[in-house]
Amino acid sequence: CAVKAMTRKQLAACAGVSSKTLRRYIAAHRKYLGRLGYRPNKKLPPAVVRWIAANYGVEIDVKKC
Repeated sequence: CAVKAMTRKQLAACAGVSSKTLRRYIAAHRKYLGRLGYRPNKKLPPAVVRWIAANYGVEIDVKKC
């Protein structure tokens, strides 16, 4: 499915976690996510959103998120 770029707050809401918890997910893998296009203070690119969803079991419903 097509995943769009989204803010950390939007992804946290889709994942059902707080923004602080999502920051911990990102911090634990910041170096790898940087290679996928992660940049602080920017929207999360689709590749990063897909990776977080796959590795943390987040169901992303494109219509709701």
